[in-house]
Amino acid sequence: MAYQHSENTNFRLTIFRLVFITLLLAFNISAQSEEQQSAEKVESFDHFTTGFPLTGRHEFIDCSSCHLGGQFKGTPMECGLCHNDSRAPGKHPQHFPSSIFCDNCHTDNTWTNARFDHSDFNGACESCHNGITAIGKSPDHILSTQACEDCHNTIVFDRVSRVDHAAVMGVCTSCHNGVIAVGKHPTHVQTTSECDACHTTATWLGAGFDHTNITGLCSSCHNGSTATGKDASHFITTEDCDRCHTTAGWLQMVTFLHSSPNYPGDHRTATQCEDCHTTNNQDIAWPFSLYKPDCAGCHANDFKPDSHKGPGDVLIPIIDVQDCSGLCHLKDGDESGEHSAGGAEW
Repeated sequence: MAYQHSENTNFRLTIFRLVFITLLLAFNISAQSEEQQSAEKVESFDHFTTGFPLTGRHEFIDCSSCHLGGQFKGTPMECGLCHNDSRAPGKHPQHFPSSIFCDNCHTDNTWTNARFDHSDFNGACESCHNGITAIGKSPDHILSTQACEDCHNTIVFDRVSRVDHAAVMGVCTSCHNGVIAVGKHPTHVQTTSECDACHTTATWLGAGFDHTNITGLCSSCHNGSTATGKDASHFITTEDCDRCHTTAGWLQMVTFLHSSPNYPGDHRTATQCEDCHTTNNQDIAWPFSLYKPDCAGCHANDFKPDSHKGPGDVLIPIIDVQDCSGLCHLKDGDESGEHSAGGAEW
């Protein structure tokens, strides 16, 4: 009986082992099948359907790098939400301020050799264009503020699209020298003044005029072409404008002072210009041209031959007495001045 009991026990153990091994094999086969099916499913999954195709370096990274903890739903699709130094490497500390969309400048193959989209940039130009991070001002750049966009566009530095003079810190001629920008044309008046003494930054035309630093003669401009000149009825003279006029206005004339030794001097009564310049000309005709600067230059027609006879009743020629002033009747000086210009009568 004991032997029979032992055989029954061994038989049951054998059956149990067979059942266990069968179940274990079945489980392994099932697990391998599920794993194989899962791997086949992953390999056949088209990531393009998610709206985020795996291209470039993304094609070779492990799924778990993005799908943390096996979580697929809610995985961010914007570059910066993954490349934030948590999920994936993000911007380095020296990176300029920009949006979260890395692909505005970078490709998914490499960070380096990035193109630049200025519309994605949030900072000031000079934070990059400082000669280190990106091209900055050249040594011969005009004095200006750091706001590049006041004159340049984001396409190219070489072609200045416009100039905001409010951003310029130098004097006008630092640019307007005929090389960097339009300068004085050959017929411009001679002056040491800066452009803004007469012109505005809006236009060259319609300039106000400051005579202070003009180094040329008045007539170099006031010739009727460059600026207002003499009208047809103007006194005929070779003198320059400022001998009679002021820079405040044509009508504000200064008192003309004769500097020529031919000027006969002041008379007892005020002499008007027209008294001598009868032809509206600075040149006075005969007899002045013959007898200047003596009195006879104007008074030759007043010469009375009958009153000018010498010893023996001989007529004294006018040429001998043309200097009427103080020539006659000088007796110890008590009658001097009889014919002076300031005398009461001849």
